[in-house]
Parts: sequence; C-alpha cells; structure tokens
Amino acid sequence: MFGLDLQKDYDRTPHTLDPHIYKTAWQYLKERSRGTTSTNQIFASMMDAIEYAGIDSNEYKVQGRTYIFLNAAASKAVWANVKTVKNVAATKWADYPKEDVKKYFQYLILQGVYDHYTLPPIDNMTVKTLAPEGAFTINSTGFVIPAFVSNPTSQMKIKVLNSSPSNTADYPIQFNNVVNAVTSSILATNGTIHVIGTYLTTNNPEL
Repeated sequence: MFGLDLQKDYDRTPHTLDPHIYKTAWQYLKERSRGTTSTNQIFASMMDAIEYAGIDSNEYKVQGRTYIFLNAAASKAVWANVKTVKNVAATKWADYPKEDVKKYFQYLILQGVYDHYTLPPIDNMTVKTLAPEGAFTINSTGFVIPAFVSNPTSQMKIKVLNSSPSNTADYPIQFNNVVNAVTSSILATNGTIHVIGTYLTTNNPEL
C-alpha cells in the first residue's frame, strides 16, 4: 500500500492551557475593556465603574492580590438587584453615588492570593478586602444591598467547591457561599483574577 511510510503515531501529548497572562491585572482589564471588538470589551462596564468612582488604577497593579472582575452580565445583575437612592433599579453606575461604587469595587479586591493553586480544599477562608472597615456596617441609602447583613470588617469568604454544579464548571471557586466564578485562577504577574457573571453581595455569611 502506498503512503504507509508517512503514517505517524496517533498518540499525542496533552497540554493544558497556560493560566498565566504575563501582564498585570490592570493591563488585562484595559485590553479586555477598551478594545475594538466585542471580545475585547468584556469588562467595559467594569472599567466605566472604576473611572466613574475615581479608583486609582495602581490598585490593580499591586503585588499579591486577588481581583474579582465583573463581566457585562455581572454589572447588569448589580444594577437589577441593588436599588438606588430613589429605590429603583439602576441602568448605569452613575445612578449610584461615586463613594458607594468605589467601596463596592474595593470589596472585590482581596488582600492576598487565593485561587486553585493556593486555597485549601473545600474549607471556606475568611479574607480581608480592600474595602475599609465599617464600609458595610449599615446599608447605604444610595447603594441599597438586598437582604443586607452587616459586614463591619468588610471581609469575604472564598472556597473551592468539592463538586461540579454543571457540566461547564468543575470545582469552581465560590464567594460568600453564593456566587461561583465563571472563569477563575487567571494568573497575572501581580496576583490572580476571577471573573463573575452575576451580582455578588457584600454579606459575609456565618458558617
């Protein structure tokens, strides 16, 4: 038979995707929010919030942090769930006071690196966020968190689930026992990034 001398071994060495992005969290955020294609505008609404609230971009360049990014669906979920001072749903970040938006996004920055490579299995860890203590002691009148529970230390719980809740999410990272990351453990040069697709409350549940 002809061509058998060209036949190759069908076995292949598998390769996992490299989780490293070889750039800071800020560089990644900028590239995926202010691009010219839909793929590079995933975090456009999150960038709008950062710019509106006047958050220093250097906060996303600090070493040794965990960054929770909101995609477009997550931003819309915040607007739908968190009422404004007029007790209505928001349609944009500017419907809320700047200081409240700033505190919320500070809450989405964890002090320390917490991902699939560093978290213990199953057990929740209570971690510090960048939000100042007292930021969520009482419910704001301009950023009204539903079913509010006081979180005077501005802490968050994080863990790796010991199950696969769907066929597209194996052992996801979970925040405050309520929200699973849709993409997790993206390794930036200054920490790790998790992406969520829905509203994450600031309530820190008791175990």
